[in-house]
Amino acid sequence: MTFDIRIVLTSVDNHKAAQSLAKGLVKAELVACVQISAAGESWYRWQDDVRHEAEYFLVIKTSAAMREAVLDWLQEHHPYELPEIVWFPAEASDGYGAWLRDQLRLA
Repeated sequence: MTFDIRIVLTSVDNHKAAQSLAKGLVKAELVACVQISAAGESWYRWQDDVRHEAEYFLVIKTSAAMREAVLDWLQEHHPYELPEIVWFPAEASDGYGAWLRDQLRLA
């Protein structure tokens, strides 16, 4: 079975925000699943300053057809001024791909 999967990655600075994003995306049927990691570290440059923060990382599973809707939803609901939102194509087993497809509000 071929199903065009997309993995979307983002991060937030607290567990409650991570849970809120995950729940909202799943309830909206834009994604099949969101995994939230334990707190990790991010090092980055922001406004000419090197910063270090604890962050929770979200791995978001959706389809190519839903990618734009997911990105729009994240832009609207993400607490960061400039959120990290990156994506890439992925492949899955037939069973998992079928389950993922069945979870989405596909047109």
